[in-house]
Amino acid sequence: MATSHDSPPPPARNPGGAVIGLLIFLVGMSLVVWTGGLRMPAVLPENIGTNTAVDDLFWIIFGVTGFFFLLTEGLLVYYCVKYRRKPGQKAQPMHGNHTLELIWTFIPGVILFVLAVMQTGVWSQNKYKSEMPDPEAKETIVVQVFGKQFEWHFRYPGPDGEFKTADDITSGGELHVPVDHDVIVRLQTKDVLHSFWLPNLRLKQDLVPGLTIPQWFKPIKTGRYEIVCAELCGAGHTRMRGLLFVQTAEEFEAWKKKQYEKNGEHIADKDENWKFWYQRVQEASK
Repeated sequence: MATSHDSPPPPARNPGGAVIGLLIFLVGMSLVVWTGGLRMPAVLPENIGTNTAVDDLFWIIFGVTGFFFLLTEGLLVYYCVKYRRKPGQKAQPMHGNHTLELIWTFIPGVILFVLAVMQTGVWSQNKYKSEMPDPEAKETIVVQVFGKQFEWHFRYPGPDGEFKTADDITSGGELHVPVDHDVIVRLQTKDVLHSFWLPNLRLKQDLVPGLTIPQWFKPIKTGRYEIVCAELCGAGHTRMRGLLFVQTAEEFEAWKKKQYEKNGEHIADKDENWKFWYQRVQEASK
């Protein structure tokens, strides 16, 4: 009489259909990611400027990495199931496939090269001086930005239209700009590295001691937005925040007039935060 030890092991379940279905689902989801269908508002803050190239590049990279993540994880699940331990079967040695290794090295290399070329174009649009608007143009607003632990300060030319004069208008913690105007910010820092970040305008730039770094943006929507220091600049880093006010041209001019009338002549001379800057300018001119 045959015993239970003599009976053949039960046939292993074939999960092929379920795995194929999972792979189809993952590939479908990756295609959704690829086409930008998952551009959830929570992923990126609202873009209120003309700089859309950063968003486009972000979603392309997100699609590429999302596709390969889902593909890799799908294959991982598939092979974990396919080559799992089964009753009555012994493990078989496997050898590498040089052709396959070359393929999965070459394809990511090509993708990274293409992304590098694309990001170079985006970088040049936002960082190169040749792409910036003319600071002498009537419609261009120029603002000097001064960072220090742990505050943002801003300075505008006064009624004489010139910087480095006593009637310059200063503002602490609030950057006011008119909508639909090119804005050039000249970034400086008093002490350590800071990073001037306007999330809603896709602008982020480090401030380096001893350098004046120009950047530019063009807001197309009015409102109040956040200014952040994105560089760990000391114990008070988290409180180094400011506000960006995008106003109509009339509101902007009214704000400048109010600031000037409130402070009167020699505005900049009265602002302790800018005396250091004036001293640095005078020392550099000697």
